Amino acid sequence: MLEASRATATAQPVSDDDYVQLSRLVIEHAWRADHGRADTIHELYADDAEVDAWTVRGKEAIRALGKQIADAPPWQAIRHVCGNMRFVKRGPDEAEGTTVLTIFMVAGDEAGTALPFRVGEDHDHFVRTKDGWRFLHRRHVELFPAA
Repeated sequence: MLEASRATATAQPVSDDDYVQLSRLVIEHAWRADHGRADTIHELYADDAEVDAWTVRGKEAIRALGKQIADAPPWQAIRHVCGNMRFVKRGPDEAEGTTVLTIFMVAGDEAGTALPFRVGEDHDHFVRTKDGWRFLHRRHVELFPAA
């Protein structure tokens, strides 16, 4: 794992234009989840994408799970705060990135709190398609679990 971290640390950052596009993609994903639009998140993924946190593979499976979440959200409110985004080149049409994700959530009849529900890091693999950058693989690594 340390060797992989060193390789990523010395990898070449993406261009400024790609950084803006990839940041927008990550933020759009969070915004759709936060605003009851999980049924459209599949639009942000490549056809053969995988999401480890959801244990789904393929755009159609991502669409079905997103629709299920949008139809019956398992929370009263949720907000994802994306920070410390870093994207590096993995080829002319591929990139990898990490984003620190702080999640605030109110579930059931609980009262809201300013304490995060969870803090983690998303490890993403992106591919450039004819429609722009898309997620190819997403893995969430929990850094600070709920108390």
